[in-house]
Amino acid sequence: MEKENVINIFLDGVSSEILNLGYIESVALSALHICSVAGVEASIVLADDDTLRGLNRDYRGIDETTDVLSFSNDHEGEYYGDPADLNDRFTGDSFVLPETVTDQLGEVVISLPQIERQANGLLIDELGHIVAHGFLHLLGYDHEKHEEKAVMQRLESDILERAENIV
Repeated sequence: MEKENVINIFLDGVSSEILNLGYIESVALSALHICSVAGVEASIVLADDDTLRGLNRDYRGIDETTDVLSFSNDHEGEYYGDPADLNDRFTGDSFVLPETVTDQLGEVVISLPQIERQANGLLIDELGHIVAHGFLHLLGYDHEKHEEKAVMQRLESDILERAENIV
């Protein structure tokens, strides 16, 4: 029997009144299914611009708002700021979870106001795309090279198609 995946969705300073949280969860679960990942837990945080700007500054060295940040427990991201800024923040020690706890994949943090600004069509469509994109980053995919970008775009399409069929 395949282990189930768990997706937690949190709101931080934003309202969910206009959102279909079931669809957002189905996109995340579809990403894990398409990428053959089972038995993990991951979180999605829908937040405001200030939260994403602060996280982007602290963890990537870029002092501006962004649409999505992925914090993977398995894949390290790129830091673009001054490496000296990190000296006092990270010890390099591993965090050990009890065996009874589900494998923690990571967290996708999304600026809902930024998604609203960049949506060319329906907000939920843009949010679904960003959730798929963020989960692919959690799983180690990148789009720095043309070939990588093409792979991510194909996977994003597959994920969104599957998500639409389950909701």
